[in-house]
Amino acid sequence: MLKKIKVVLLLFFCSSIVYAENKKYSEENCKELYDAVGTFLYLADIEWKKKNEEGEKKGLNYSQAAANYSTVYDTFCK
Repeated sequence: MLKKIKVVLLLFFCSSIVYAENKKYSEENCKELYDAVGTFLYLADIEWKKKNEEGEKKGLNYSQAAANYSTVYDTFCK
C-alpha cells in the first residue's frame, strides 16, 4: 500500500513540473509583471529614504513584493 502511495505522489509531482514548464504568460502579462517589479522597487526606495520605522516596514514589504513578482516573471515569462 505504501509503495502505491509513493508511486501516485511521484506521478503527481512529475506531471505538475511538466505542466509548469510548458505554461507561459502572454507578452502583455509579462510586461505588466516587469513594470510592477520596477514600481515596487521604486516605492521601496522612497519608503527607505524616510528613515523611520514605518518607512522601513513598508520598504521591506515593497521589496518583498518585487522579489515575488520577479520570481513569477522568471518562471513564466523567460
